[in-house]
Amino acid sequence: MLPVSCILKSTVQVRRFVPSDMEDVLAIEQESFREDAWERKVFEGYYHRWRELFLVAKRGRRIAGYMISCGGARDAELASIAVRAKDRRAGVGRALVEFTMAQLTKQRTKSWWLMVEVDNAAAIRFYESYGFARTKRIRRYYGAGRDAWRMRFRLEIKRSGPQQKSNKQSQPK
Repeated sequence: MLPVSCILKSTVQVRRFVPSDMEDVLAIEQESFREDAWERKVFEGYYHRWRELFLVAKRGRRIAGYMISCGGARDAELASIAVRAKDRRAGVGRALVEFTMAQLTKQRTKSWWLMVEVDNAAAIRFYESYGFARTKRIRRYYGAGRDAWRMRFRLEIKRSGPQQKSNKQSQPK
């Protein structure tokens, strides 16, 4: 039998953000985005406007990541996602995405979109594994010399996890 500490470390639980999570979220944000990190007031604004889709993921007893999505019945945007470096590749991002997909499906949202830096190959592969497709390159989205891909996922197609690669993939124009 495994000790409780081993079981807790392998489990990822997703729940809504509460204000007492703020310091952990800010630390994850700073670690993940450094000079591009959002300030506390940005997170407070998302919490007040979009609290149903401001989520945290816990591994064991600590917050390992967060994700914020916002939008209406037709479209939603994945505004931000970040995972502590030591918790990456442990299912934290996957748990956050799948929880949000379920929520958006319940809300009957039609599409979910995001922006990702063109040089962030790991994130692009992660999103594509869920069926997100690159739709447009946005020049200087993150500043001079830092372009982004706009990616979209159509929720009317039910998906339960990362998808197998097919020979048919949409390519950016």
